[in-house]
Amino acid sequence: MNYVTVNIEQLLAWSAAFFSYLKTNMSTWGVSATWVTEVETKMTDVQHAYAVWANPATRTKAAHTDLLAKRVIYAKAIEPLVQNLRSLPTLALQDYDILQIAPPNKGPHPKYPPITTWPLLSLQVHGQGTVDLEYHDVETPLSRAKPRGAQSAFVRIGFRAEPPTSPEELTDVLLSITRTPHHLTLPPQYVGQKCWAVGAWISTVGEPGPWGPFVEVVLA
Repeated sequence: MNYVTVNIEQLLAWSAAFFSYLKTNMSTWGVSATWVTEVETKMTDVQHAYAVWANPATRTKAAHTDLLAKRVIYAKAIEPLVQNLRSLPTLALQDYDILQIAPPNKGPHPKYPPITTWPLLSLQVHGQGTVDLEYHDVETPLSRAKPRGAQSAFVRIGFRAEPPTSPEELTDVLLSITRTPHHLTLPPQYVGQKCWAVGAWISTVGEPGPWGPFVEVVLA
């Protein structure tokens, strides 16, 4: 899992289940309770920051910047903990399934090499901030199927007058979608603004492919 790019709600849901099971078994596995508590505290910081940003009354640029910063801090903290768990001989395959982490001998499927294509996005505006987001692989533009080895499309959306120069500039909405079209209702303050979007495939082992082209539309 890419802890920085995965959908924030998916990340928090996974984290809650992860820590619940980990705290039940950490003494058996020999994992430091202090370490687990430190990392879980950083996850809680992300939860609080997300609650502030998701509230229309406190949804500001500063709140979004704070959310992104705390998410990066959490990502840097959770990755070593996950890797430590993967190195322990005491975990059974059932434990990996419940924790939703890959066992140490699990790698990319030999039939699925790294993804080299990208999704072509399209945005269909229906009014009042509602949008249908569709994707098609660049090599099969008439099909809705994802390329082999891709489990989702990661999409970045931003609202700005000038064209973005890199995907990282689009931070207003971050999505991980598995079906097309994806129905999206955007906050009313974005109506009338120019909406930009860009996407990349995410593989079944969490590795991103290259970014596709930017698309734009005026949100009605």
